[in-house]
Amino acid sequence: MIISEALEYGSNALFDRGIGQYKLDAKILIKYELDMNDEDFIKLYNNNISHEKFNSYRKKIQRRMNHEPIAHILGFKDFWKNTFYVTNDTLIPRADSETLIESMLKHLPKNIKDLNFLDLGTGSGCLIISALEEFKSSRGSGIDISEKAISIANKNKEKANYKLDLSFYVQDFFNINTSEFDVIICNPPYVSVDDFNKIKDEVINFEPHGALFPKNGTKDCYEKIIINIKLTNKKKCYLFVEIDYRDSMLISNILKDNDFSIISVEDDLTRRPRCIVAKMN
Repeated sequence: MIISEALEYGSNALFDRGIGQYKLDAKILIKYELDMNDEDFIKLYNNNISHEKFNSYRKKIQRRMNHEPIAHILGFKDFWKNTFYVTNDTLIPRADSETLIESMLKHLPKNIKDLNFLDLGTGSGCLIISALEEFKSSRGSGIDISEKAISIANKNKEKANYKLDLSFYVQDFFNINTSEFDVIICNPPYVSVDDFNKIKDEVINFEPHGALFPKNGTKDCYEKIIINIKLTNKKKCYLFVEIDYRDSMLISNILKDNDFSIISVEDDLTRRPRCIVAKMN
């Protein structure tokens, strides 16, 4: 069998299972299996593929046919300027979440150095690691209720930049003391249970529900996080919080009711509200 035939097999198998980006996914998986970039893939398109490599590729295709996310099959996902390890113990980093990094670069004062960042619900650590890579003279902490997530975050710190002044801790973000932090990043669970049946199988079946669905609803989750910051923070911190675009007014009002000023509501790639930038009064 030649590579082009293997690719056709993978594309057809994914198409038959209703995988939307069947051609792209099949190509990503075979390039990974053969350790090829785009240029090599084009050059060697009609070369033979070994039985061993094809069988390994076929197993990956079968996993994707069961709607397992590409990031889990490969074990990594690109985010901002780094590649992050992912498992089913953390959310897969999304391009929409890069809106938070863009918002920090846009709204944090350029002349302030040595900022102390806090990432609430850090998961893979992609947000805090990416932020500290941009604000190089700063330091930070990431917390998550999941020990397994913290283990992945530490692994990602070592991979991205082990010299970062960054520590990860297992802790609940509803009651952490935020007194010493200048900038707080938060991507909390915000998917409504009403949307459960609308979510793709690869999300529902493979990503941690605790990181997707707030236990007592979206409003309760954001209120507890924001009230805790109001009660414990001494630095009049900046807050960069990810939201569902439908909750923009809800979260903005919670912030205003708790002594925050809204600086901006930033849109994601689909031009929908994704990040609220606020500052304590």
